[in-house]
Amino acid sequence: MPEPSPATLTASDVMTSSPRTCSVFSTVLEAVLLFRDADCGAVPVIDEGKPVGILTDRDVALALADHEEALTDLPVGKIMTQGVVSIPPDMPLETLIQQFGDHQVRRLLVADAQGQLLGIVAWADVAPYVAHRTVGKAVSEVVEAP
Repeated sequence: MPEPSPATLTASDVMTSSPRTCSVFSTVLEAVLLFRDADCGAVPVIDEGKPVGILTDRDVALALADHEEALTDLPVGKIMTQGVVSIPPDMPLETLIQQFGDHQVRRLLVADAQGQLLGIVAWADVAPYVAHRTVGKAVSEVVEAP
């Protein structure tokens, strides 16, 4: 079977399906163990299957200064990034790439019509399908100050 062209790819083609997740009540230690076991730097936070946030390794690192020894037992909901961006699984790759810059995020969550989490798309997932210039432009949009 021939490989699909970037023009026909959708979010469901490039996403990591069924990512490891946690709840707002999971401890930071539990989430960090997920980072380690799944070899990832972000874990979607869900409530009844719907994304309500995302916890990144950066969130944990920044929280260390404020919480020190208490960090491991802290609920994920206290330090997670809220206001996650969810996209439908049929979103075309070109539109998906624009979402990174439009929302200034590094990861997009893929959800079905009922809001249930299906997967996650990170830059590493789309980079093989786009020109280096496109990646550079979109990344600069994400890291620019608003």
